[in-house]
Amino acid sequence: MKKVIKRLGQAIGIGSTICMLFAFIFTDNDVRKIVASFVLLSVVIGLLGMIYSVKRLPMLAQTLIHMGGSFIAFLITAGVNDWFPFKWQVIMSASLSFFLIFFAIWIFYYLKYKRDIQQINQKLR
Repeated sequence: MKKVIKRLGQAIGIGSTICMLFAFIFTDNDVRKIVASFVLLSVVIGLLGMIYSVKRLPMLAQTLIHMGGSFIAFLITAGVNDWFPFKWQVIMSASLSFFLIFFAIWIFYYLKYKRDIQQINQKLR
């Protein structure tokens, strides 16, 4: 099952990359701006995720750095692309959505890695 999920993730990644390349090449400047924004946002969030390899930081600090930086990058991207009007009600709603999605993904990976560590420890015993 793990192999199927891993291949599915790879397929989605490859398919998304191809789609974004074609969108960037064969569309107008508005779409190019959105594609470039998604790529840059993904890179920033991915690079911020490297904070989890800094072992001297507590997990709470790592998570807050990753979440805060990702949120700032999201707001900048949203502003550049005019995704929503920057009124406090809309910003609060978008922020709530961002944090709910962030924590759902964070909890998924936390539980996954916790289970993986438990399985490794079981094999070592």
